[in-house]
Amino acid sequence: YMTSSLRSRSSFLLRDAFISLFSALLLFGLPLYISDIEISQSKKQFSSATLVNNIQMPLDEQVNKLFSAYSYNLDKIKAGRDKVPNLFLERLPRELSIIENTTLKKEIFIAALLPAILKVNEFILFERTKLLKILSSFEESGSLSANDRYWLEQKMDRYRLEEFDLDRLRKRMNIIPPSLALTQAAVESGWGTSRFAQNGNALFGQWTWEDSNGMIPFDREIGENHSIKTFSSLIEAVESYSLNLNTHEAYQDFRFERDKFANPNEINVNSLVETLINYSEQGYEYIDYLNNVIETNQLQKFDAVELQENSFHDTTIIPDR
Repeated sequence: YMTSSLRSRSSFLLRDAFISLFSALLLFGLPLYISDIEISQSKKQFSSATLVNNIQMPLDEQVNKLFSAYSYNLDKIKAGRDKVPNLFLERLPRELSIIENTTLKKEIFIAALLPAILKVNEFILFERTKLLKILSSFEESGSLSANDRYWLEQKMDRYRLEEFDLDRLRKRMNIIPPSLALTQAAVESGWGTSRFAQNGNALFGQWTWEDSNGMIPFDREIGENHSIKTFSSLIEAVESYSLNLNTHEAYQDFRFERDKFANPNEINVNSLVETLINYSEQGYEYIDYLNNVIETNQLQKFDAVELQENSFHDTTIIPDR
């Protein structure tokens, strides 16, 4: 009887210990698990790339037909008589590599990439507006709501700030002038004709040491292990480029110069170009080249253009996904 009683007490103790352990896991482990999931989801959710539906272009499709279907006219857009349609291509047109007419090639490249650039900037401005409202409220009350602090912590993580610094976040959360994005993409990709741009949406020559799917340069020297970062869509490439300029330590001068302009729409692209000495190994030759491309192609005219307010509409020329 005593042995049976001891076994019974031992079973109760084991059961109680198990219940206590399970309760502790629920009490402490579950919130941490949920928090980790929320942070992971927030990184994916708060992205301009998730806000668009990318159009897959068949290999034999002429992109000018698609542009015509959307009444996409760069001349009218540059003149301020029209807005840019919400037309987001998954990749650059293949025909860029075979078009001999330089003017036509450049126009197609700009038209293909411009909507993605504007969408990324549009989303950054949306979040920047919210940030400035929070900052204004914080200056008045001296406190932050739980929701505002959570949102700010997400943004600190996205903009790679290890410390909770509202002023540094404000300086980082800002647009890249369309003329600059178009110029660097054109220079780095040969107006969309490079192997990296055509096969991996690698428009801005971003290096990576962690992406096993990156494209290896043919001229990579022995002993080096970097590759060129690839993307599944044009807008993902633009978003990564924007985040790179907005967070990397090499571009602090870029962000400092940009912060001198109170209104993002009034940013002077020429003053920003001078700060990108670290973007290329070519140094000041690279700066001169960027300035020349901007001036020769009158790319500053795209800094004031906007996306159409309506979502992209159905047309018979859009291929099935």
